[in-house]
Amino acid sequence: MRAAMNGTYNRMAFYYTGEFMMYPDIAGDDVNLNTTGGSGDAGLALYPEHNFQSLPESEDLAVGHIWLHVFAAMNNANNIINSIAGLKASYPDRRGELDSLYGQSPVLRALCHFDLSRAYAQHYTFTADASHWGVPVLLKTPSPGELIPRKTMKQTYDQVIKDLEDAVFLLKQHPGRSSFAASHVAAWGLLSRVYLYKEDWDKSILYADSVINFGGYTLTPANAYADMFMSGTPGREVIFQLYARKGAAQSIVGSLSAIYSSNSFQAYAANQLYELYDADDIRKKMFRTAASGKHYTLKYARMDGANFDWPMDPKVCRLSEVYLNRAEALWHKGRYADAAKDLQLISQRSHPENMITIAFNDAADLFAQISAERRRELCFEGHRLFDISRRKQKLQRGDDCNAVRCSLTYPNARFILPIPRKELDANKAMQPNPEIN
Repeated sequence: MRAAMNGTYNRMAFYYTGEFMMYPDIAGDDVNLNTTGGSGDAGLALYPEHNFQSLPESEDLAVGHIWLHVFAAMNNANNIINSIAGLKASYPDRRGELDSLYGQSPVLRALCHFDLSRAYAQHYTFTADASHWGVPVLLKTPSPGELIPRKTMKQTYDQVIKDLEDAVFLLKQHPGRSSFAASHVAAWGLLSRVYLYKEDWDKSILYADSVINFGGYTLTPANAYADMFMSGTPGREVIFQLYARKGAAQSIVGSLSAIYSSNSFQAYAANQLYELYDADDIRKKMFRTAASGKHYTLKYARMDGANFDWPMDPKVCRLSEVYLNRAEALWHKGRYADAAKDLQLISQRSHPENMITIAFNDAADLFAQISAERRRELCFEGHRLFDISRRKQKLQRGDDCNAVRCSLTYPNARFILPIPRKELDANKAMQPNPEIN
């Protein structure tokens, strides 16, 4: 069971450090690809997704990889969940440890279903009753040849929420404080995000409150902000992250570090993102300016001169995101002063030498500030495209856009990926995505 759990976390880290975590940013408006205008451009990471040209036949690229690797992680989680009863009967003296391991598994399964739905299905409120297609909901590994259809988005979210709430109940009884293991606080944090996507503002606030009032986490101080990403030492605010490191002598090709944070970066900050930071914002120091004048992120880099592992541990949930989830939900409830307080906390941490106050002319102005702060704080962490689509906004890249296509109106079939052709051929019950399959 311990080995199976380690394997599940390994598979989760594998798909997060691969295409999945890069997809929402590279397909969004925060990131440009480092193109040259030559034939080699097509070899850049997520080049088809950046240009909204994803094909269902792309089995060896993001379309096929994300689907395959998320289901591999889900399979591991399901194997643990479905074996627990027999193990507890065989090892009654180890029930505590078994319950702890079992409790982590629904968090990971929920995250798999949620991530799949974000990549391959339109957001929850795309239809008024979420009756559009979500993703297959698997509670056990299918038999060979078994035909598996997709569930509606409502059914998909129902299972995600059930798994997270079940996990909270179990993990509260076996609390752990490692940021590399799913905890009940991590489940709360993810629930605050899931309900934000669902536009259930009250429950998003409720679960954000649960995290914030728990008291075990605080925003990482400004002077340790870079360390949280670059030193391999979790910051005070990291609620859940995945362990995915490469040794100093190991290749990092294809990883978050290689694509984003090495001096041979393939993707860099678009001007409209970089210009959101003022000169005093400590997060602006998380970019390095190349000789070309392009600004690439250091969120997955090593400290200069360091000879230790590349600390590319992807952050699944941080306290700063929870505050931003709550701020946005509070805004939708018309609680503008409370939303501004959460916004002030994030901005103040990033400006330790200044006294930050949040002033706004009207509700629209405050929402624009919340949205901009979310971009500044969570860029390169796998959120941007999903934030644009769930808000039903137009995707508009800036004047420095070098993609084939620089805008995407809402609604649009290109906000999601096609179902892989291999899946459709093998599984005749699988429903394709309209227009792009």
